[in-house]
Amino acid sequence: MIAHRATLDVSRALIHYVARLLHDERRRLGTPKGSRALTPFWQAVLVLRWFRGE
Repeated sequence: MIAHRATLDVSRALIHYVARLLHDERRRLGTPKGSRALTPFWQAVLVLRWFRGE
């Protein structure tokens, strides 16, 4: 496992917005609770970090 810490220069509101979209999509698809490795919040952080290219 590789641990990496960095700051992400996006607003917390944006992360919460993307997390809500992910949560709603999981609910729409019927994904069982606890079946994903990341919570919607941390998945949003990962996605936004990937899009920022950092």
